[in-house]
Amino acid sequence: MSQFDLFDKTTAPEPAPASEGAARLKVQKSGPGKLSPAQQRFNKLLARVDSLGRQLQEVESLGSAVRAPHLERMAALQQQIQKAQADMLLFLHDRLQRKGLSVAQQKSVRAVVQSLLEAVDPGGEDPQWAALHAAYHSPEALARNADARQDGKRQMIDALEDSLGVSLDLDDLDQFESHEQLLGAVMRQLQERAEAEQERKTARKAKRPPTARQAKAQAQAQDAKAALRTMYRQLASALHPDRETDPAERERKSALMSQANAAYERGDLTTLLRLQLQAEQVDHASIARMADDRLEALSLLLKEQVAVLELEVLDAEMRLSHELGIMVNATMKAPMVHRVLQEVQQDIVDVVETMQHDLERVRDDAELKRWLREQSALARQHERDQAMMVQFGEFI
Repeated sequence: MSQFDLFDKTTAPEPAPASEGAARLKVQKSGPGKLSPAQQRFNKLLARVDSLGRQLQEVESLGSAVRAPHLERMAALQQQIQKAQADMLLFLHDRLQRKGLSVAQQKSVRAVVQSLLEAVDPGGEDPQWAALHAAYHSPEALARNADARQDGKRQMIDALEDSLGVSLDLDDLDQFESHEQLLGAVMRQLQERAEAEQERKTARKAKRPPTARQAKAQAQAQDAKAALRTMYRQLASALHPDRETDPAERERKSALMSQANAAYERGDLTTLLRLQLQAEQVDHASIARMADDRLEALSLLLKEQVAVLELEVLDAEMRLSHELGIMVNATMKAPMVHRVLQEVQQDIVDVVETMQHDLERVRDDAELKRWLREQSALARQHERDQAMMVQFGEFI
């Protein structure tokens, strides 16, 4: 593969905030005895919620610390790559207008120019680039490229069908402009099938009478929803700002009420408990006195909150990783990530310098011919690497 291939970057939205200080709500021992299993489970889930909330905040803080300088630097490097590609393209096009290259060498140069046209095209109505496209992309060549892209998409579908053991209904491949779009459509189709299968399973289970264990789980789920609803209503009654005459207190309660509304909407038990503590509706002693069956119902809500937070942390890590172009997790500290990003930037700097050096080399015909042989060898090696990756994927 040529070193003049396009470098790309994308951005991602900010991750959602999480609850804070959940571990402070845990049940404390009120005597010499041990905590009950229900109390221990409640505390364990609270600690997990607290840990995940901190992880989410750490990923957010990490992104805020490293995102802007890295993306700014990468954008500058991207411009340098674009310029080097454009300069090489224009030089090779000009060189083709003169004698001194064999037929095979002219073919190689045309192939490089066509590849660079795909990478450098600024879009719009620039007459220079329009003329270059017309010169190097004949209708027949465009048709061949379209057929090749169509074959590549079909090969990708066939490989996915073989790997997943399913048949995919994606006949209209022209609608997908990239492999990423095609893969996204495949994932959506698989998700829809999984959801439909889950609905069928749920419908079949609904027709059968519940077992004693299922009945207990359903009762706990109902108790959990009822507890959450009761907690929210108590808060709404205590925090309603319209009942306050003091402007400062009305503003404070408005802010707390907004938090309560958002927490109830997303089933955030820990925030509602924290707000109850702030509103002095409960205290740590009253939490410790809760009956085990009520704690079990609340633990069910905490378990759901843990599942949501785990997904949010994973999503935040994946989005930041995609944005920065490196693997990121919540345990990484900003200095380490800065060092890794500097290495990434230096790799791109090396590529830019190589491209600039290549442009100087090819101005000499002997070096141009040597460079064309090197590019051909790189392309063959890339094809071999791709083939080995496919074979390895089939093997595993």
